[in-house]
Parts: sequence; structure tokens; C-alpha cells
Amino acid sequence: MKLSIKSRNKIEKFYLKSLNGEVYNIVLDKEQNLPAGWYELNVFYVDKKILIDDILINDTSLREFRYTGYTVDGDGTKHSPGCVVWDDGGCFKLWIHTEVGVMFSRLCEAIHNGDFGKNLFEKYVFTVDRPLNIDKSWGEPWVSYFANGSGPRWWLNNDILTPWKIANVPKVDKDLLIGELSRVLPFTEEMYEGWTSQSLKEGKSDLPFIPWEDIDSKLVVDFFRAVGFKRIINIGLQRLAPRHTVRLHRDDHVNRQMYHYTKGCKKFYWNLSDTENVYFKLGKSGFLPLQHPLWINTISHSHALVNARDSERIVVLAYGEV
Repeated sequence: MKLSIKSRNKIEKFYLKSLNGEVYNIVLDKEQNLPAGWYELNVFYVDKKILIDDILINDTSLREFRYTGYTVDGDGTKHSPGCVVWDDGGCFKLWIHTEVGVMFSRLCEAIHNGDFGKNLFEKYVFTVDRPLNIDKSWGEPWVSYFANGSGPRWWLNNDILTPWKIANVPKVDKDLLIGELSRVLPFTEEMYEGWTSQSLKEGKSDLPFIPWEDIDSKLVVDFFRAVGFKRIINIGLQRLAPRHTVRLHRDDHVNRQMYHYTKGCKKFYWNLSDTENVYFKLGKSGFLPLQHPLWINTISHSHALVNARDSERIVVLAYGEV
């Protein structure tokens, strides 16, 4: 691959980083022997403001696709569109592919024509599906599913395919919430070996809605109303035993009456236990940022989970009208 960058001032510091985090210090305007695939271009501020006018791969201009890059300033704030760095610690980031057609095709499919040059983070969710090599003792399909990363993607917000978003939750004591949920969720089911679920309803989640007054906990009711639920279909408290997995699957809600309320990114999901060494991959959006409360879309995307901890993983999830 040959990479060229046209800028107002000379670029002093830059590199490419592969999906698995390997850094490549290459030379501009010369053919480089790189493994085929996706790379994150990082261009750093050094003494002078850098304004990037164009980027070329194999002598082909990236045209408007360079605006899928963004700048992280010295304070860590993201700015879109990027194409300029101006302060100490600032860095311009752009995901490129060694084969230009692959890059162009993915971006054409993801981003509306009129949105190039605008702040993409206002309208889209950006994810990077990275490979993760876990011990072969976990077996298939987890080993090969986790080991294959499809790279960067932009997803239209509030769309049926939006994979996940960070949720806003009120301040709450997690242990107290776990205790209240354990008390008011009457039905317990063993989903698979090591994976159990308590819920408001027996069997599969579906309509009708459950009246708020039927949930015997002010803390639980106030919490889910503050999260954004107008009405509740079901609440679950799930536990996954240490060193256990959730099989690769896709939620089968399409034929349920509640599908109108749950299609897209509308499943509330929050890990209430430690998330280190817990790996939840959601299709081509990659591994979820489990340190945050989330809205996730497990109806449109395959997913699997490994709890590589020596302690159980506890998560609360909910469906309803939001």
C-alpha cells in the first residue's frame, strides 16, 4: 500500500495501527509491504497546526471519505469532522483500508451522502470490531467468533440496526438494586448450565405490559422510569457463573407481539458486577463497553459472551416502551 497525505504544514509524527493494536511506522509516498486490512491512521500535532487537504491511498484520493476521520484534542474531546490538529496532545484519527474499494464500499453503505463534512457523532454510532484471542480451552464457536474482527463501522442512530448506545442512569447503589430486584422478581429459570435469570414474567418476555403498581419496590420503579421506560414489559436479573459462557445466538423476538417496542437498540443492559475479563461481542459492532450502562440490540445482531472471571457476572436487563 502507498499512503500520501497533503497538508499545509509538514507532518512530523504519524503511524498506522492495526486492528490488533500493532503499530506500523511507515514512509509516506512510498509503497509499503503491509498485511491487507484495516488500519487506524494517527497524525499528531507537533509545534504547528496541521490542516489536511487530502489523503491518498495507492494514488487514489479519499475525497469526502476523509471526513470520516476525527480529531481528539489535547483534553481528549472528539471533534468531527477532523482533518486538523491544533494543540499539544492532539491527534487526527482515520480508519483506512489497504484496498481502497473496500473502504469506499463500507462508508458508502453506512453514511448518507449529505452527511460527509458534518459532525458524524451527532447522527451515527461509531464502533470498531477488533479480534480477541481467548484460550482455546473455551472451545468453539467462541474462539473463532472472538478471533475475527471486521473493523470500523458507522451505524445510523435510532435505526433498526443501531447496535448499542450508552444509557443514562440515575445514581443508585448497585448492591441495593441487586437486593431489591432479587426480592421483587418472582420467577427463576436456568437458561443454560451456569446461566440463571430472575424475571417479572414466567417464560419468554412478551406483552402485556406490567403496571408499575404491580412492582413492589419504589427503588426499582423509580430507577426504570428515570432510565427512560414509559411502560415495562419485563425486567430480568441474570447471573453467569465463573468460567462460564453464553452461547452464540440471536434473540428470537421478531415474531413476538412486543417486537414493535423492542426492535432496534431498545434493550436496557447494565452489568452490576465487575466487568474485567468479561467479553460480550455483539456482531460486527465488536465488544461492548461493559463498564457503561447500555441500550443494546440483540435482536438484529448475533452475540456471545464469556465470563473469564473467578466470580459470577450479574446483569440487569429490561424491555418496555421507551
